[in-house]
Amino acid sequence: LVNHWPSRSGGEKLTQPGRNAGAALNKMVVDSLVAVDPAAKIIIMGDLNDDPVSPSVKAVLKAAPRSENLAAGSLFNPMYSLYKKGIGSLAYRDAWSLFDQLIISSGATGDPATGYSFYQAIVFNQPYLIQPSGQYKGYPYRSFVGDNYTGGYSDHFPVYLFFIKAVH
Repeated sequence: LVNHWPSRSGGEKLTQPGRNAGAALNKMVVDSLVAVDPAAKIIIMGDLNDDPVSPSVKAVLKAAPRSENLAAGSLFNPMYSLYKKGIGSLAYRDAWSLFDQLIISSGATGDPATGYSFYQAIVFNQPYLIQPSGQYKGYPYRSFVGDNYTGGYSDHFPVYLFFIKAVH
């Protein structure tokens, strides 16, 4: 499920209901899929404009911070541990956030012998993706600052998952 939830423009608290609604819709879709197949391998991905500890992700999606002992059909957020280590995908006013998230269903965390299984989540923050100087030094190397093209990539770092599969 590919997402871009409402921004925080206008204030985090004021805009939280929109992100909660996005989370609720994703939860409804996930619940309908796992009702048919409890072992379904589902990925929720995108710029959620919220961190792994935000209400939309933690309370509405109920994305667990650990993959151990997940009930069938529940969700695991592998970005949580990265966030707790201080790793972010974007910076705003010198504070890092991890809005770009990849959340997976319990079916994608199981035994690799039954198909692809989650191995690792990464925020791709290589040096060439980092602004080397100026106002945004140390931030992701942006494509634009206002209307000015800077030659960068994005104001967010990419995120990705590794999955493994047993070879028979």
